[in-house]
Amino acid sequence: MQTVNFTTRSTVALVRAELVRRFPGVDFDVTVDMPVEPFGPALALVGLVVKWRDGPTREEVEHVVARFQGLEWNPQTGVLEEHEHMEVTSDGELRRLRYGVDYVFMDGPES
Repeated sequence: MQTVNFTTRSTVALVRAELVRRFPGVDFDVTVDMPVEPFGPALALVGLVVKWRDGPTREEVEHVVARFQGLEWNPQTGVLEEHEHMEVTSDGELRRLRYGVDYVFMDGPES
């Protein structure tokens, strides 16, 4: 199985492009979030913050960008777990996709 690794920068570009495609006319601000201590560089977590004022709800935007997150919170165990992303190419091959971010925070309208 082939693994495709994306950098943080290329993941930001993919997220922006997907948001423009799904929500044309909505002004999104997508920035890289580097956590401060005690969750700083020692843990090597990198996230995105997606901000917007009008348009889709947080749930709608989260549905679009959640697939780019590398980690998911498991409420049953209280542990962050790796989130596997897979796709099937047009040639029928299975590929693993590793995006360059661990989490995405939403800062937009509730509903």
